[in-house]
Amino acid sequence: MTWMPVTMRWPTQATSWLAGLDDAKALADGELASAGVRVAALQNLATTDPGPVGAAAAAAVAAGRSAMSETLAEVPAALVVTPFQSGVGQGRGLQRYLSAPNMLRHLAAKLEDVTDAKRPEGDQYALVVMFVGTRYDHLAASLSRFNAVLPLPDLKRAQNRAGRLSELETSKWELPTAGALPHWGKLPLEQSTITRAASQSMSGQLAALESFASSSPLADLQALASRKAQRSAAKDQELANLMAMFDDAGADATMSARLIGPGNAAELRRELLAGEAPGHEWPLSAGVMLVGSLKGLSFVRELVGL
Repeated sequence: MTWMPVTMRWPTQATSWLAGLDDAKALADGELASAGVRVAALQNLATTDPGPVGAAAAAAVAAGRSAMSETLAEVPAALVVTPFQSGVGQGRGLQRYLSAPNMLRHLAAKLEDVTDAKRPEGDQYALVVMFVGTRYDHLAASLSRFNAVLPLPDLKRAQNRAGRLSELETSKWELPTAGALPHWGKLPLEQSTITRAASQSMSGQLAALESFASSSPLADLQALASRKAQRSAAKDQELANLMAMFDDAGADATMSARLIGPGNAAELRRELLAGEAPGHEWPLSAGVMLVGSLKGLSFVRELVGL
């Protein structure tokens, strides 16, 4: 088993259950489209029957929740190794380095760390993602691409620190400039006593006038149907935008992943250290190891292109 470049993509197989919602959503959209007409004729026809969309939606929702639970309910064990963790990286002061082979050895050692009560036990699979770079800005950029879709607290801290160290290297040569005093500011009027009292008084007057405004239950129902249709369209667009993030994603040379197992901790450790891997030419590296069942790792496995 060799390390493969990571190609970020939408996990189509792990989310294939979404297609089962299409029929129910199509029926729902049709019902919403005709809701205005039905509500307008409510004077002559009063009914609360949702039509065929009720049963279809209930079945689709039940199937979708079951599939989502199977895919995401299992919580894999996670381990993150970065150069900035205490006792992990090498260097002095703020500068810390961790070559790719040393990072892998640290990951492997943690598999058999008997002092860690939370280490995984039993025969399981392990999904390992490695991030490498030769400069702090390169490492920060690689971590940011992964954190954008699967943020981990330790990786976020490593990304922020690497980015700040890179900025420090360039900004320490810049001479600061300061404008003449005093500086312009803002005056938030709502914090003033008189404006706060006036605002409360005017709001009360507006509320009193609104109570006399004409209202119609039919118009309220029509507005509710319109809001439901808009919300359904917005959710469809939100999911489409999320999937579009992975369109035309190319292989990332600074990010590689590998799936090992099944096996116990000792077997996973041997398999992790076996085979070819990035060498000491990468002085900056970080790694993530997720340990769990093949089903529990399916979403992330597809996410990194394995």
